[in-house]
Amino acid sequence: MKKRTIFTIFFFLCAAGLGYALVDTIKTSIEQEELIIKSEARVIERLKIIREAQKTYQLRYGRYTPSWDSLKQFVRKGVMYNVNKREIVIPKDEIRTLETYYLGDSVRTIYDTLGTIPAINSVFEDGKPTFNLDSIEYIPGKGEKQFKMFVEKKPTGKTDIMADYIEVIDPFPVNPARSDESSNRRTKFLRFGSLNEVSTVGNWEDK
Repeated sequence: MKKRTIFTIFFFLCAAGLGYALVDTIKTSIEQEELIIKSEARVIERLKIIREAQKTYQLRYGRYTPSWDSLKQFVRKGVMYNVNKREIVIPKDEIRTLETYYLGDSVRTIYDTLGTIPAINSVFEDGKPTFNLDSIEYIPGKGEKQFKMFVEKKPTGKTDIMADYIEVIDPFPVNPARSDESSNRRTKFLRFGSLNEVSTVGNWEDK
């Protein structure tokens, strides 16, 4: 009888221990998943800001900048021109001869500069940074680790038309399932852009 009682108690303790370990494992797994979600949300938000800053820079200068310092300086002190485009139509009866009448009306495009807008207003909704701009290249929550930024200007495909390419990557994923060896773009390192196609889409977004 005593042996049976001891066995029952031992079995109960083992079951309780296993149950606790299982619950603890599930709890740890849930906490880890929540940590990954929060961490990646911060990284994605920073990538979006870098992307907007680079797109604004390109709109101003016709190219992306490969320099973090240039990007920060532009966001902090750069300006965008507020340009108004208008077209003046000159009737063909006023300008065409019989030989050139078939060319039709002439359209003249005029651009008027109405003023300037601080570049920072194009990058941040209210013109107020949500973080210290000096740390724009650092990955949130990962100390001194930086995003990798690649910028190229090269022909598109087999044409001679030059295009701007950019890719910015977080090479230090919190999620152990992320790998650049993955065939699924969504499970590669978080990034936006590509050096193989003209795009600024993030791999967390639908193409």
